[in-house]
Amino acid sequence: MRNFMAMKTFLACAAAALCVTAIANAQTFAIQNAKVYTMVGPDAGPIENGDIIIRDGVIAAIGQDLTPPEGATVIDAKGRIVTPGIFAPWSELGLVEIGLDKEANDSSPQGEFPLSASLNAVDAFNPQSTLIAINRAGGITRAVTAPDPGDKMFGGEGAIVSLSGSANSITRANVVQSVAMGYAGAARNGDTRLGSWAELRAALDEAKAYGANPAAYAMRPRMDGLALADLKALGPVARGAEPLAVYVNSVAEIRNLIRLKRDYGVKPIIIGGTQAWMAAKELAAANIPVILNPFLNLPSQFEDLAATQANAARLAKAGVTIAFYDPPSGTHNLRLLTQLAGNAVANGLPYADGLKALTVNPAKIFSVDQRFGALEIGKAGDIVVWDGDPLEVSTRPVAVFIDGRATSLVNRQTRLRDRYKDLSRGNLPFAYRGASN
Repeated sequence: MRNFMAMKTFLACAAAALCVTAIANAQTFAIQNAKVYTMVGPDAGPIENGDIIIRDGVIAAIGQDLTPPEGATVIDAKGRIVTPGIFAPWSELGLVEIGLDKEANDSSPQGEFPLSASLNAVDAFNPQSTLIAINRAGGITRAVTAPDPGDKMFGGEGAIVSLSGSANSITRANVVQSVAMGYAGAARNGDTRLGSWAELRAALDEAKAYGANPAAYAMRPRMDGLALADLKALGPVARGAEPLAVYVNSVAEIRNLIRLKRDYGVKPIIIGGTQAWMAAKELAAANIPVILNPFLNLPSQFEDLAATQANAARLAKAGVTIAFYDPPSGTHNLRLLTQLAGNAVANGLPYADGLKALTVNPAKIFSVDQRFGALEIGKAGDIVVWDGDPLEVSTRPVAVFIDGRATSLVNRQTRLRDRYKDLSRGNLPFAYRGASN
């Protein structure tokens, strides 16, 4: 058990030092006396009694016994753990507010809507979503947000976003396309996996043909198939210039995907991968990453029959790049990704690999690791100071920086907590004071 009073004192000191809302625009910070997990090297490079200097949005220095620049805001971490910001690799953040309310859910089209691959998360992303502040308070600083395949197999273009809440939160647009395979894909293509794989290959062939000569292709008689806008969106995927996130679980279809990469030159990312551990060496050799739920071990469908909580550990041991996601409510609870990592570590994943799956691995998967995912000079100042071990259930951030700016940890949930924590004011909400029971 932690010493509650010591923790309370530390949190108070941290809050006083940070004054997050007052110094949100400060440009230089010095974090001192921290255990810094850099995410560099096989052990994630922990630096004991480490210091970090953040200037103009990026990491200016990292090491030990650094002298804070004149005018810098100094934060004494008192030995607490500091990591890069958590990078959520798959979500519908900013696209869905309330899943069951159609007006508040832009995650996927329904019915006979004609377009699919050309849908773009940027067009519906809401940087003011309440889910952004809630998940930021859990240490999430970047996320991939992408449309979900609706009644068609392709989902649309995903984007990397920051959780700053600012109007310019789009970090990079058009970073990934998605497609539903497995039985989800079969159900959209003649209720057979034969149909879904044939349709995927046909779509890639058509996208290549369209890209070779768009004007001539547009003049062809066309009775059905993908709209021209969808073929245009699939062009970068067909050329291998944009990754294709593939919802797939069974080992048989995972091997199909490996063959697809070999034959078509696409860059797949597996979403799900329940049975991926059974083809771990093959995936490592093919350089195909897996974004998985490491806690899953109870099959809900036939393609999950070999589910195991050792999935993450076995994949990482084989050299597969892994990251974590948590369907179906993961968008609302991205802040719980650290708990998934903790469970993966409890089931054999090395601790450093658990941290990497939350930070640098997602950045590598989406080819932005030159700027995000690790604590190195010149990289973005996405940094979290934790009040304990980040993989423990009770741990919370005491400071979150995005692009070198201290962000607020206040959100709708903390405001509700503070509003009603004084029970002496009665057991009814404010609006009902004085009302009869």
